[in-house]
Amino acid sequence: METLNQILESVFFGNTVWQYLLFFGSLVIAIITGKVIYYIFKNVLHKLAAASQSKFDDYLVDLVEEPLVVLIVAIGFWVGQLFLTLNEAAQQFFDNIVFVLISITLTWVLLRFIDLLLKKYVEPITERSGSKLDDQVLPILRKSAKTVVLLLALIIVLSNLGYDILSLLAGLGIGGLAIALAAQDTVKNIIGGFTIFWDKPFQIEDFVNISGQKGTVKEVGLRSTRLRTVDATTVVIPNSKVADSVIENFSTRQARREVVNIGLTYDTTAQRMEEAIDIVRDTVKSVQGTDPEDIIVRFINFGAYSLDLEVVYWITNMPDWRMIIHRVNLGIKRNLDNAGIEMAFPTETHYVVSQNGKK
Repeated sequence: METLNQILESVFFGNTVWQYLLFFGSLVIAIITGKVIYYIFKNVLHKLAAASQSKFDDYLVDLVEEPLVVLIVAIGFWVGQLFLTLNEAAQQFFDNIVFVLISITLTWVLLRFIDLLLKKYVEPITERSGSKLDDQVLPILRKSAKTVVLLLALIIVLSNLGYDILSLLAGLGIGGLAIALAAQDTVKNIIGGFTIFWDKPFQIEDFVNISGQKGTVKEVGLRSTRLRTVDATTVVIPNSKVADSVIENFSTRQARREVVNIGLTYDTTAQRMEEAIDIVRDTVKSVQGTDPEDIIVRFINFGAYSLDLEVVYWITNMPDWRMIIHRVNLGIKRNLDNAGIEMAFPTETHYVVSQNGKK
């Protein structure tokens, strides 16, 4: 027993073995307590919160369950260091560790609160808005808010650890000025991105023409906008150029005007021309997705080798406009063939004159 007491009373670096055991014991108890509390939160409180009608307790449990473990460890660390005999420098070191752990806990809670706020309150608003651009803004908003919280936490921690924040910020300001001069285009693109999010000239999946580049909008980021072309390539356009460009949004139109020219052979009589006009009009009218009340078919020109008809109609089913054009064209060809009305193709008539003037 005396040997054990002698060991416990042995002094190393100004503290007995017994003091060290009390310190590490406090830390181990804190860790075990944190694990137990985390288990209770995960397996008991979550179920109780889910069973209640109020959503507030669900949010509260989600918010604090993991940061609380870190806070308990910090408390255990602080209690443990009370058993040690520390000089001023060592005491400051231990106090700094406790402060950093508490700062991590509070920062973690704030970060989880931002996620919770955006998920529970902001996301439902964006879903009801009907705008797909809001879905692009939400991740940017989340990252920006978290970055601000982390920077503020870092500044507070460094300041309490004894660093001269004003001198540090001044140094960063000089370097930041140089970076800002080199990053003018990036700043313009970021401002252009916010302009797009605010003005909403298009939505995700809209088919647009931006400065001659046609494609489907796939992504709008802070720096650039990405289009997927009809050739399945990706075009990346800086947001500053998008904001300054004339944008043609094809997806916003409710109908598409189509013009088709049909050439009939010159041996087609006037009566057969009128019959062809009726056939073409009825064909367009019979195709689903066209406006049956706004169809124009007229004889417009005596061409070099054909009698030209102009067909003007409107497509009202925009998602299927390509197949509607196909059905209209195929129907016109089929019905004119069935009626025995020939469509013209480039032809030339050559006259051969003999030396005596006879053909």
